Amino acid sequence: SVVGAWDEDRVASQIQPYFGAWLGMYMVNTDDLNNIFNRSRNATNYSMDNFLPVVPAAGLSFGVAYSRLHVGLNAGYQLLDGSDIAKAQAWKVYSSYKYQVIPIDMSIDVAMLPNESPINLLLGGSVGVGLVGIKNPYYQVQSLDGSNNITYYYLENSWNYTNALLATAYVGGRINLARRLNLEGQLGWRVLTSDEMDLGKVGGIGRRETETYDSTNTLVDRTIGPLSLNLSGAYVRADMRWTFASEQEKEENRAASRSLEMTQRLAMLPRVRHPD
Repeated sequence: SVVGAWDEDRVASQIQPYFGAWLGMYMVNTDDLNNIFNRSRNATNYSMDNFLPVVPAAGLSFGVAYSRLHVGLNAGYQLLDGSDIAKAQAWKVYSSYKYQVIPIDMSIDVAMLPNESPINLLLGGSVGVGLVGIKNPYYQVQSLDGSNNITYYYLENSWNYTNALLATAYVGGRINLARRLNLEGQLGWRVLTSDEMDLGKVGGIGRRETETYDSTNTLVDRTIGPLSLNLSGAYVRADMRWTFASEQEKEENRAASRSLEMTQRLAMLPRVRHPD
């Protein structure tokens, strides 16, 4: 008979926990951040270039390895980015306008070659959430009800966080630096997007989508849409991972040690001469 490859006890005995640290550079689509004033005010004279197109990030990873499969939990921090707004006074906004990202995701990658290969090829991906913190630049925002009545909200220059969808797909390589130490490199694409940016107590920011006027040029209808956020882009990342021994490896090492000890004891016994 053939024993199933996914036998529960067998799989459990071959699982290897690992932990590591990673460092990467992420391209960021900054259009939504730079055009936040255009899109929210439906204007064309508020454009800016306030953010870097490439930003570093770093973090930790924890997971398990089984055969050629690695499954892990990754958490990190994408460096704070943004400079002061030069025309803040003229635009009637706060000068400090910055953002940061805290990525948390579950990843899975599979090696294309046997584990003992000194250099391996990888295919992988991840899914999770990116906590995008934006330091609110607005003095105030306004809210319209169905009758076009306006309510004003005055805001502080404080941090507000939006839960953005985070997903990646990547190809890469893994180098065995030592028996349990691996260096993994990734080149891929990160999706980081949210339908609506959150400003805390006032909720999401809206933008005017359509407006309808009557023959006297009086506003009779207005459609407000959410101000979405898309920070997606390509990235490159390096992971240094230490993999612990599986229960099967530990048992094999213990058996080898007992065998060696027994051999050494037998070698130390005095030899008995037998008569011819």
